[in-house]
Amino acid sequence: MFTVENIGILILLYLVGYLLYIIYYAIGLYHINPFIRLKPLSPQEQHLITINFPIYSKLPQQLKEKCNKRIVWFRCRKKFVFYGDVHKQKDLKLILSATIVFMTLGMRDYKMMRSLLRIIVYPTQYYSKINKRHHLGEYNPRFKTVILSADKIWEGFEIADDNRNLAMHEFAHALSFDMIKKTSWEARKFRVGLKKIKELFLQEAFVEKLKESPYFREYGLTNLQEFFSVAVENYVETPVEFLYEYPQLYHIIQRMLNFDFQRAPISKVSKI
Repeated sequence: MFTVENIGILILLYLVGYLLYIIYYAIGLYHINPFIRLKPLSPQEQHLITINFPIYSKLPQQLKEKCNKRIVWFRCRKKFVFYGDVHKQKDLKLILSATIVFMTLGMRDYKMMRSLLRIIVYPTQYYSKINKRHHLGEYNPRFKTVILSADKIWEGFEIADDNRNLAMHEFAHALSFDMIKKTSWEARKFRVGLKKIKELFLQEAFVEKLKESPYFREYGLTNLQEFFSVAVENYVETPVEFLYEYPQLYHIIQRMLNFDFQRAPISKVSKI
């Protein structure tokens, strides 16, 4: 028989349980959930990374261990959401985590806690209710979310040197947004690089060279933000050609990311 006292206890238990759930969800959302187990990479997973990121096999052991730990952290701490019939979800989580890690491997603060909370993956192009049109991928700074289509993610890794990698492109947007909001020394250095890229982007002769050369795809001319993301794609996939064609821009991005994709650094490995 329910009494006023029993009902009061049930309500109290419900409120306490709900509060604990909110706390658990919040600490998981902001990457501090102590109950999430960080599972090391298996040999099969390391093989998959090697196939899609050839530079991985060239890393010295100390740097490879740093890379592995960061990939594990991203895979476990970031929230991945799959909508629809998305195949190979575990592989996608691994590849997407590795994409972010390689782009930020030279940085001390790599977690993007200010700019990236979740990664949403659709099987193919999706309809954005915000922009009222179909997309293959986008970064939403308001919701701190990268949204991608699975088929285009894999397509970005099929040809290693075509300078088209959707995941890298959208994560570059998230990285740029993250660095704009931080006050650290490397964030200030990053913003100095963006300023220098903007100065180049405003030079008529530089823009004419971009238009005449097939090296950067036309989409990069949309605006400064898109040009930076396109440049990061090129920097990662074809660094030798990039350095030859645009040495000044290459060195600016190299200083921004603190990592040279032509050769992996052997010493001065920063703390994990």
